[in-house]
Amino acid sequence: MKINQQKKGLSAGIIRLLLLIILIPGTASAQRKVRSARVVRPARAVPPPHPVMPPHVVPPAHPVPPPPHVVPPARIVRPVNVITPVRVVPVGFRPVPYPYFYHPFVPYYWGPTWHPIGFFLATLTTTAIIITVENNQYHYDKGVYYTKESNGYRVVPAPMGASIAELPQGYITIPVSGVNYYYYGGTYYAKSSGKYKVVKAPVGAVIPHLPDGAEEKTINGQKYMTYDNVYYQPISKDGKNSYVVMQEK
Repeated sequence: MKINQQKKGLSAGIIRLLLLIILIPGTASAQRKVRSARVVRPARAVPPPHPVMPPHVVPPAHPVPPPPHVVPPARIVRPVNVITPVRVVPVGFRPVPYPYFYHPFVPYYWGPTWHPIGFFLATLTTTAIIITVENNQYHYDKGVYYTKESNGYRVVPAPMGASIAELPQGYITIPVSGVNYYYYGGTYYAKSSGKYKVVKAPVGAVIPHLPDGAEEKTINGQKYMTYDNVYYQPISKDGKNSYVVMQEK
């Protein structure tokens, strides 16, 4: 009986030992798997940064909407580079068909035989002739008129109505209103009965030069020229400095 009981006890112990051998490796493997497994924790949420306002900019607390039914005014477009010349007429004169254009006065000389008003000569050349106008005697030589003085001859303005047979060399033709005039040394001529008569300066006549003795006068803030009691307005014609005869009212 004891031997049988010992055998039974030995068999039970062997069975428990086998069970332990089978169970222990599985448990150890499971524990290794649990230890080797990486624990992944959720990342910590980072709150967004606070918005940075630009310096010196304060947002309005309550934006004000634009007023209703506001129509912007129409834009006025003006022409560019359009210059309208302004004609300023001095008091006592009629307007001329040319805009005012100032240029400095440069005296003009018609050669060695021409002399300005007031010039004095002790003698005249042999080509000089005597011209009588309204019982007054004048000496004429190559476009210049003289009066006799005690010790010589003095240049004077051309007497109105004086006639000469030939025009002096260097004259120019000036058409005015369909009529040809002839200009030399500040004097105007018109053809009459086969000769050339001294006449008044025709209004609107454009001349390129004024002789020595012309004076500059300021009228209404603008500068005009005067010579032998005739007023001239400085102008530009065909790109050249010129003068136009003005008419008194």
